[in-house]
Amino acid sequence: MEKIDYRKMGMEIKIRRLRADISQSDLAKQIGVSQSPSLRLLLSLRKLLGCTIDELLIGTDTESKGNG
Repeated sequence: MEKIDYRKMGMEIKIRRLRADISQSDLAKQIGVSQSPSLRLLLSLRKLLGCTIDELLIGTDTESKGNG
């Protein structure tokens, strides 16, 4: 199992949020959370942003793909 890179996860969420044209505060309101991440938050984020939890936690860069 890969170690979670929280910085990478944050960038992945930001990229997907910007693509969806959603502000940070609107995103938080839509999923009903504060700023601290939890499993419930990740489930809501992946549904709203149309991705998997792995993509949020690990990212989707091509560098990490195909090396396993």
